[in-house]
Amino acid sequence: MAYLDFTTLKKVNQILGISHLLKPLFIEPIVEVAASEHLLFDLAEAEILAPVTEKSKSELMIAPVLREVRRKNAGKIAYFSGFNFEVNAEKQLTGICDFILGYAPQTLEINAPFFCVIEAKNRTLEEGFGQCAAEMYAAQLYNQQENNPTTCIYGSVTNGYDWAFLILQNNVLWIDTDRYTILKLGELLGVFQQIINDLK
Repeated sequence: MAYLDFTTLKKVNQILGISHLLKPLFIEPIVEVAASEHLLFDLAEAEILAPVTEKSKSELMIAPVLREVRRKNAGKIAYFSGFNFEVNAEKQLTGICDFILGYAPQTLEINAPFFCVIEAKNRTLEEGFGQCAAEMYAAQLYNQQENNPTTCIYGSVTNGYDWAFLILQNNVLWIDTDRYTILKLGELLGVFQQIINDLK
């Protein structure tokens, strides 16, 4: 079993002992962050190419947003795509992760992970919550093993257009009742920036 096999939140609870609750995660007004010309160009090109496959959405829509987050926090945020994240085979925390952000300068290996992003593929966002929770839990364990404990791990499930955010803290997965969209790009980037600012 691997991250992909955590298909439901019930499995996450049974295997990892993580419960889940719903609530708005970002109560304070979100300060919008202006998108760079680089990101706007990438997304305009994505619109022309009209991505329909999982791979194309990942490359043309999700990755540009995450790289923008890294650029706006240069020297602080590391970006990892498609990495094999083997953390604990006994707990079935193995496999390839779509995207991970680390709260550290860019390195060749995953370092100080704090944010896991799951591509919803052709499913609803909710169907990706189990996999995202498992990867978030793995990131928490990894940080503990590396003597870099973190109070919480963030995550998101996205289809490229809509983004759902999650927080794992004290073995509880908090799922945001709000959704953010690439059509309100400044707000979406503002959520990421608020998360990064809260890490400081």
